[in-house]
Amino acid sequence: MKNLLYIFAFTLISCASSQIKNIDNSDLVGTWNWTNTDGGFGNHIHKTPESLGKKVQLILEKNYQFSIFEDGEEILKGTYTLTMKKAIYSNKEERFLQLSKDHQISGIILSGIIRIVKPNTLEISDNNYDGLGSMFSLSE
Repeated sequence: MKNLLYIFAFTLISCASSQIKNIDNSDLVGTWNWTNTDGGFGNHIHKTPESLGKKVQLILEKNYQFSIFEDGEEILKGTYTLTMKKAIYSNKEERFLQLSKDHQISGIILSGIIRIVKPNTLEISDNNYDGLGSMFSLSE
């Protein structure tokens, strides 16, 4: 009887984990060049590669791997996940990007609500009132 209970529990766990699906990332895959970060209380924060003196690239791969380059040098790599989270501005469930390694680059948002706002333009918003959002352009 005890063995039957273990088999039943294992079957339930196996079925549940096999039904977990990755959220589609096909429109996010590519090399993204950071162009600006704006926001803050009263929209007083405005950062660009020129004002910070650094160029940052975010590479998102189809297999949910990422790399971050600063001034041409790789500074971080790992995996990322996409989950659904309620966005504070749209009040709708939207994709939320989370990097496997918590890394901060001053002035740049790397985890948060992620969306394509126009062709070849990616936005990552920290999803906070009076928060920040960083924009990226698709590298050609």
